[in-house]
Amino acid sequence: MNIIATSTLTTGQEEQIKALQERAFHLEQLGNEVYLSSEMNIDKEKPCFFMLYESDELVSFLCAFFPSPGEVEFNGFTHPSHRKKGYFTTLVQEALKQYQHMPFKQALFQCEINSKCGKAYLRKRYPTLDRSEYVMALERRNWKSRPAKGKLIRLTKVNRLLADPIVCETFEEEYSAATKDLDILLSDSERDVFVYEVDNQIVGMLNVHHENEERVMLHGVAIHPDTRGKGYGRAMMCLTLDEVFRSVETLLLEVDSENPPALALYRNLGFQVCSQVDYHRLIL
Repeated sequence: MNIIATSTLTTGQEEQIKALQERAFHLEQLGNEVYLSSEMNIDKEKPCFFMLYESDELVSFLCAFFPSPGEVEFNGFTHPSHRKKGYFTTLVQEALKQYQHMPFKQALFQCEINSKCGKAYLRKRYPTLDRSEYVMALERRNWKSRPAKGKLIRLTKVNRLLADPIVCETFEEEYSAATKDLDILLSDSERDVFVYEVDNQIVGMLNVHHENEERVMLHGVAIHPDTRGKGYGRAMMCLTLDEVFRSVETLLLEVDSENPPALALYRNLGFQVCSQVDYHRLIL
C-alpha cells in the first residue's frame, strides 16, 4: 500500500482519478464529482489530494476542499472491488494528520443521498448530519422572462473594482483574501463574473461556470446584507437567466438546506431539485 498526498496533480494522476470515479459511480449512478483544483483553498500548498495505491493501481481517493478557515470538506471514493478494507478511512486519517495544525473546527463528509455504500460508511463512523445541499436545474424551454429592476455588469480585470462593495460578502472573507479569490475567477476562461447594479449602486454579485456548450453552473450568488429584503435577489436572478439562456440550454445551481429563502426563490423561478448531497460532521 502506498499513499501519495499532494496539492497539485499530474495529468496522469487526474486521468487515474477520473477513471476510478467513473468506476465507483457507475453502479449507483452518482454524479457528485470531485473538484480537482486547490486554487480556492486558503492554503494552496497544503496537500488536498490523497491517493492510495495497491500494486501501482489507484484504489481509493480523497479530496479536501477548504476555502475558509472554519471547516474542511471531504469527498472521495474507493474502487468497488476494494471496499471494506479500511482504505478510505486510512486516507481520512492521513488527511486529518496533515491538517492538525490548521484552524479547522470541523470536517464535513459529502454523501449523495442515493449512495447506499456512502451512507452505510458515514452512518457507522460519522453519523451526525450537519446539513444538506441541493443541486437544482432550470431548462431554457421552461423559463419565461420577467420584468426586473437594475442591470448586470460583466466584470473584467479592467473594471474589477466595481465589485469592491460586495466582494467580502460574496466570498465571506476579509478584503485581501476575497480579492485574491476574485482574481482567480477572472482568470478562469470558463467563467463569467457579474455584478448587479440598482440605482447606481452595486448590491449583488455572482459567477457562471460554463461546464460545456449547453450547461452552466451558477456560483457565489450574493446580495449585500444592507439591501436584502427588497427583491434584489429575485431581480438579479431574472436578469441572469435572461443572459445565460441566450446561449445555453440548462442552468444548474447549488443551494443549502440552511437557506430556506433562497430555496423558495429558486423553486418559484422554476428550478427543480435534481440531486442532494448530505454533509456529515466531525468536530475537530
